[in-house]
Order: sequence, then structure tokens, then C-alpha cells
Amino acid sequence: MPNNAISDNTSIEDFDDEDDDYSPDDFGFIIGPDGELKSIMYPEHLMEDPPEEIKLILQIFGIDDIGEIEHKTIH
Repeated sequence: MPNNAISDNTSIEDFDDEDDDYSPDDFGFIIGPDGELKSIMYPEHLMEDPPEEIKLILQIFGIDDIGEIEHKTIH
């Protein structure tokens, strides 16, 4: 039986009800179990000047310029 729990109290199904918490300015990162960046969701209007924190996260995955994402297959 697979374990779908994210933590002791939260299951994957619980996140379906939290979709209203996301805004058009949010970024999302999908990271595989091996720690590799598989996908990124980003607001188009913030691509030219993303927040410094987003740049730092991308540098962890070897992406120095957010413009690289548009022409790169991440996974």
C-alpha cells in the first residue's frame, strides 16, 4: 500500500482544497525524489525581473539566468 502522506497530518488530497491560496505572482518548483528540479511554474510577467530569492533557488539547480528556463527541458 503506497504512502501518500506528505507529513503525519497532511495527505496529497488535502492540497486540492488549498488551490485558492495560490496567486498569479506565485512560483512553484517540482523537485523529484532524487533532488533534481523537474519543473518550474512561474508568472510570465515576473520573468524579466524575478525576486532575488527565486534567483538564489535557481542557482542551487545550476540555472544562473531565469531566461534559460524558456529554452531548456528541465527533467
